[in-house]
Amino acid sequence: MKSIIKQGPVIAEAYDTNTEMAHAYFNKVKEWVASQAETIDELDIKARSYDNEALAFRTMLKFIESENIILNLNEQVTLTLINPVYKETGRMQKREQHPHGENSLRTKIACIQHFERINPLFKGRVFVVDDGCPDASGVMAENIVSEYPGSPHKVFFLAKAIDENDIDLPAGITHKNGSNRSVKGGAALLGMQKALKTPAEGIHVIVDNDADLSVHPMQLGLLVQDIVDGKTKTVAGSRREEDSVSLIGGSRNLRGNLFIQIWQHFLPQLAQRITDTNRAFKAFESSALERILPSIKIYTFPYQIELLQACISMDIPLIKKGVAYIDSEAASTQSGANITETYLNQINQIIDIAKRYNTIPISDPLMKFLSSISEDEWRVIEANPPTSILDLLE
Repeated sequence: MKSIIKQGPVIAEAYDTNTEMAHAYFNKVKEWVASQAETIDELDIKARSYDNEALAFRTMLKFIESENIILNLNEQVTLTLINPVYKETGRMQKREQHPHGENSLRTKIACIQHFERINPLFKGRVFVVDDGCPDASGVMAENIVSEYPGSPHKVFFLAKAIDENDIDLPAGITHKNGSNRSVKGGAALLGMQKALKTPAEGIHVIVDNDADLSVHPMQLGLLVQDIVDGKTKTVAGSRREEDSVSLIGGSRNLRGNLFIQIWQHFLPQLAQRITDTNRAFKAFESSALERILPSIKIYTFPYQIELLQACISMDIPLIKKGVAYIDSEAASTQSGANITETYLNQINQIIDIAKRYNTIPISDPLMKFLSSISEDEWRVIEANPPTSILDLLE
């Protein structure tokens, strides 16, 4: 094992999982795994002792496991990948065209085509939704999709849908300058509704996904298996399980740990079931999604959290699944000057979820405190996060 691990490419960002070197390493690991007596799970447990040295190897194990799941499907499955885009023109380009290029959309389509080739019972499509992007991400996506004539992939525009009062719009959503704007969530929810209304063969799995390659689409099979086997209706991909493979940027990890403490306090029932809510790699069996969509009122980033809380509140079976996550922080719209939604705004949205789903008493002292502070006061907290969020009340 040590030898095959040492042959892996350096993985420092999401792009590194999609290079020619990474593709060659995938095939090498796949051949090596086939010669071993142990299962993929057993090999992964052994590889964890190598820590980050095994990052590439363990990521490839996830790809292989996912591919095997698709290969062994014995009933018809249609997967719709929902891909909201906002300021994603860089990551949709190739690396030689842009310093942050990941060739992300073509890669997602290529993975779906690969899965369709290895098992005709699998069908897939990507629904891109432009979230009012000022850089015309949706137009670039249309140009890329046009490279696949006759394909089922589609591009929608949230702003156009609002102008035309599209029947599939989330209720009360406004343009970016309005009081109920979308920050990814509105676009994702529009895409989900479009997916539900588009004919699908067999079991229909709808996947909420980020526009980048931080969770590589070669892992889509990991989300499908338990739904197809009837063990659950919803699967939440997670960066924070024992079998997860994770490379998270430093600033994002600090904010993330504080954010986790806060949402777990306000949504304790969800916290008992799910570790990682804020990662857009979640799969919903279509009938389950159809039940919960009318309840979703959050159109910014915490829409992901509300989708899961709605499952809990409606007794829809929900499980978590460890995935490989390699950060794509450089072009993120959630850091530095690019930030599109502050963490305090997101916390207030979570408080709204807690109130509407009655997850904790509205007299909760932390709820009152965080509802009352300013952005400046929050920045002080974020710069020096407490060991326990309850320390904020002292």
